[in-house]
Amino acid sequence: MNVHPGHLTEEQKQEVLKRIWNEDPSVWSDDAEVQEKIRNRLGWLRCVPDMRSKVDEIKEFARQVKESGITDIVLLGMGGSSLCPLVCSQIFGSAPGYPWLTVLDTTDPKVIQETQERIDIKDTLFIVSSKSGSTIEVKALFNHFWSIAEKTVENPGNHFMAITDRGTPLEELAAERNFLKTFINPSDIGGRFSALSYFGLVPAALIGMEIGELLRSAADMMKKCGPEIPWSKNPAGLMGEFLGTCATMARDKLTLLADPAIKPLCLWIEQLVAESTGKETRGMVPIVGETTGIPSFYGSERSFVYMRLKSTPEEVSLDAFIRELAEADFPAYVIKVTDQYEIGGLFFLWELVTTLICYFQGLNPFDEPDVLLAKTKTAEVIEFYKTEGKMPVNFWVDPQSKITFKPSKLIAASMKGLTRTLRDMLLVLPTWGYLGFLPYLPYDPELDDLILGMRHMIRQERGCATVMGYGPRYLHSAGQAYKGGPISAGFIIFTRKRNVDYPEIPGFGISFWHMQFAQAAGDFQAMEERGKRVVHVHLPSDYMLGMKSFAKVLSRAARL
Repeated sequence: MNVHPGHLTEEQKQEVLKRIWNEDPSVWSDDAEVQEKIRNRLGWLRCVPDMRSKVDEIKEFARQVKESGITDIVLLGMGGSSLCPLVCSQIFGSAPGYPWLTVLDTTDPKVIQETQERIDIKDTLFIVSSKSGSTIEVKALFNHFWSIAEKTVENPGNHFMAITDRGTPLEELAAERNFLKTFINPSDIGGRFSALSYFGLVPAALIGMEIGELLRSAADMMKKCGPEIPWSKNPAGLMGEFLGTCATMARDKLTLLADPAIKPLCLWIEQLVAESTGKETRGMVPIVGETTGIPSFYGSERSFVYMRLKSTPEEVSLDAFIRELAEADFPAYVIKVTDQYEIGGLFFLWELVTTLICYFQGLNPFDEPDVLLAKTKTAEVIEFYKTEGKMPVNFWVDPQSKITFKPSKLIAASMKGLTRTLRDMLLVLPTWGYLGFLPYLPYDPELDDLILGMRHMIRQERGCATVMGYGPRYLHSAGQAYKGGPISAGFIIFTRKRNVDYPEIPGFGISFWHMQFAQAAGDFQAMEERGKRVVHVHLPSDYMLGMKSFAKVLSRAARL
């Protein structure tokens, strides 16, 4: 049940904050069984002091790796185990003399092949990163690169390390294969709350980041947000009340803005907020990567948070845009950031604020029920393929563009072509809803730009927000909100035809192309089961050419 912050006294809000700091699970649930699960997810509240005591150990390991001649680090991970390292690598890059970090959080065969061709196994260290130790993508990526390492180097285990929880299959595997190092993370920290644990800190140290400075920033923020700090002066209290009010007043499209030097942080925040709050048809949907526009193009469901870096010149900042939003009565919150290392403090601030949003919305921030549904559906698709020798998907062919596609049941009556299907989906999509672009395709800046153009067009023509997430990455983050969050949404899933016969993944009996397609088909089924309007578009092997054709079809549909 929603609790509007304005209906609570300062003393009552302060008491909520104190209960969170005291690790009281009844803040989020009255159910004894749920409370027990929550108790095992509150380690993020106390991990910073513990990790500060581990800085020397982590830095010494990073020094040894650097001096061993390793030039490349490849992190095999998904979601909570990969997004913080990805953010750090994009914001800071590698310090002089340190290895280059590649975060491989995809099952796309083209991206995997390009990574394989770019690195030299003899000079590469693979980080196998998984809280559960059983994530299917991570297992597949490990099997693939281990099989190559076995044929390339004498002691392949020296080129692998692990980050996982105690007692997982990955810990056992690391011991069996004589991995170079295994970091055992505290088991009471959930994946999306693990940025300031080994999962985030070890990869950061390996590229030469000053993790001590990152943790100092986090410790400073913890102190500022402490239970003894008055709510009206507490950064978590102020921001939590702002976003909690927006969430309970149906301003559930959280538009994240940041200056270029820290903009990658938005990707991590997207996962944290969407996966924590997006359930029971409630929560906040983070909008990341949109172009800015004049206020009249935004719907009344919007709220804005701008992370303003002090060193950004005013003329290239978003200060003027924020003033325009305020003049148009849009809720906009500005976080002032002194330097890039303050992302350590922002990691903690957003974690605490997210749990407050969930309190105000009556949600448990530490579960992700619809993530499991997509995993189950993917496994069923893979099993069907292994049994029947084909995928359980029958596409239609658009008579005009020749693009193959499949609509979900809610729009399956639109059998007159792709334009009509898209038009029917957009017609019932309200201005307070949103449209999601979900490509199971290679990471590609040209593709990013093309989809950004479609997102801009949809906002201008239909007045609704848009999101974009690469699959399968989004399955481990915002995918929870897409299936379990606010219901007014439409989605377009993109896959592509094979242009070659890809080799099987060792131990899996399928190729990465089949796995990626199965994940797309599985999520289509999961969304359909959750009553979402979704279209699966299957592009030709030249996916950029196909996507350009699709953009024209979408433009026609949006203007009908």
